[in-house]
Amino acid sequence: MTSTVAWIGLGEMGVPMAANLAAAGYRVLGFDLDPARSAPGVEAAASAQEAAAAADVAVTMVRTGAQTEELLATLPGPLDVLIMSTLEPELAAELGHRHAGRLTIVDAPVSGGVRGAEAATLAIYAAGPPDAVARVRPLLDVLGGRIFLLGDKPGLGQAAKVANQVMMGAAIAGTMEGLELARAYGLDDAAVCEAVLAGTGASWVLDHWPWMRSLWEEYEPGNALDILLKDLRATAAAGERQGVRLPATELALERLLSRI
Repeated sequence: MTSTVAWIGLGEMGVPMAANLAAAGYRVLGFDLDPARSAPGVEAAASAQEAAAAADVAVTMVRTGAQTEELLATLPGPLDVLIMSTLEPELAAELGHRHAGRLTIVDAPVSGGVRGAEAATLAIYAAGPPDAVARVRPLLDVLGGRIFLLGDKPGLGQAAKVANQVMMGAAIAGTMEGLELARAYGLDDAAVCEAVLAGTGASWVLDHWPWMRSLWEEYEPGNALDILLKDLRATAAAGERQGVRLPATELALERLLSRI
């Protein structure tokens, strides 16, 4: 049974997620490249490797695929590794093959944003060897509201996440267009959002629109908008590799980039 968790990556999502595990009774050893970052109930480790050496499972919640790749190359094995940040599906699959025998990788990206992380209501898209998924399932149940098991190979969870990002991208682009049209008629954004949320145009994006709008109004490198843009770029790249056109994703990127 997992009792000690190495949590690597204490950003906007990682802090509340690690704190939720600590509050649930797990010993959590946290590490971030920024030594000033910490989370309630989480013990600070001097390095990712030190944290992993003392843990039953390591959770990676770092920003980029390259950072994940570099990190996994340095972790001591044997060890279960739960990748919860968003990567390109092909990279997650390749990492599973590359480290087989030393690290057992469960691919488990999340959706729900910072609010979902804080409330432990994230949707989690998990894929990996069934025995490893069973070992980490209690952690997933603490962190998420719904856990979706999507197969026995790393990369399949990321494939579901990029599908999520395509649909969210379409909702972002549609919401921005709809509000621009309503403004042209003199309508107030808040009134239109309330009205449309009661109709067939309702979406998670629209429900969280004031928060999403604040992302670019308060934009700083490294904030949640940067993460969203990184995910949408990864999604567009995944579509290109698979020969699938994603014009809505490209439009969402174009519109968001025009605001910052």
